[in-house]
Amino acid sequence: MKDLDKLKQILNEPVTIENLNRINDYFVRYLFSHTGNENIALNFINAVFKDLNFETFQKIEILNPFNIAENYDEKESIVDIKATTESGITVLIEIQSRGNEDFIKRALYYWAYNYSSSLNRGSFYDELKPTVSINITNFILTDEDKVHSCYILKELNNNKILTDHCQLHFVELPKSNLKNISEIESLDNTHKEFISWVKFFKGEDMSILMKENTIFEEVERKCRTFVNDSPVMDKYKKREVDTYFLNKSMELDIRKAKEEGIKEGIKEGIKENQISMAKNMKKDKVDFNIISKYTGLSIEEIKKL
Repeated sequence: MKDLDKLKQILNEPVTIENLNRINDYFVRYLFSHTGNENIALNFINAVFKDLNFETFQKIEILNPFNIAENYDEKESIVDIKATTESGITVLIEIQSRGNEDFIKRALYYWAYNYSSSLNRGSFYDELKPTVSINITNFILTDEDKVHSCYILKELNNNKILTDHCQLHFVELPKSNLKNISEIESLDNTHKEFISWVKFFKGEDMSILMKENTIFEEVERKCRTFVNDSPVMDKYKKREVDTYFLNKSMELDIRKAKEEGIKEGIKEGIKENQISMAKNMKKDKVDFNIISKYTGLSIEEIKKL
């Protein structure tokens, strides 16, 4: 499909619950951080925690609630969703549609930023609270076989946990292609809840999800409200257009790199493309966080360009 045809499709095709892109970061912000959607975000967070047998929470407060008046492309927003639990634990949620292994460094950087910023000047270190980072990626990030992996600070030899203040979760959606339905049926309800959320992000039919987890009845209502809100949909479609052309640009540059026979191989070709793309965006004075989001480069790398 030609670019113009694709652009027309994105802008003119009616968006429904069935064809809604559920990994569009603007939609995810709306779903998890819009005022009144706390139960949905809480259910997702608890599903992630229960999947690895961590203790769950009773309630959360969204610290950066969705606001349509804000321009998230220009705002220096560190993460998509930031919440705190009744015990003071900070939970960060971010979704990324494209990237590479450098995204791990980015996730760690944002975790560190939010962890350190939770301590006011003059306060004591014992006032620091655990910070949990949940990263949903639509690309393969780690060499782990499982969809859901979690990294914490441990002693190398005896495996003793140093502190529970650091958790980095990665939910890699492309790894969720289960071989057959029996693999899902064999899971207990605790893990099924997490799998239902993975299936949601991958576009599973809402009628099926509602049978698996009643929270999706509420999710379905919020999705319907989202697609029927014209101002919100305008920004959603803008994100779709931006993402399409950024991905297209990367694909074309990768193809060109292949044709030129870059000796370092396709991996280096992708890196060169990311750098070239970041330089051009930097010249156009695009916010560094936006550049990092779409190129996979860290803020430090971008500053050095």
